[in-house]
Amino acid sequence: MCSITDPRLALIGTAIDELAEAARIAAGGPGAGTPDTTAAGALSQDAMAERVASIWAMVADLDPALARRLSQYTGHA
Repeated sequence: MCSITDPRLALIGTAIDELAEAARIAAGGPGAGTPDTTAAGALSQDAMAERVASIWAMVADLDPALARRLSQYTGHA
């Protein structure tokens, strides 16, 4: 169990859950649509990329050291 109680962790968890739900919709699984969905009910690739970037921004805000190491894992500067 995590002992960190920073409320930003809950926001990150919620954002990840919402992204997972959007991915299930895109894959044809059950889930509720959101305002930024396409007519088929799945997030557009741009909207999905924006959500992932937003989650990484929240993580970087919470742990700047982890954000600095990201390029080591992805090969991007």
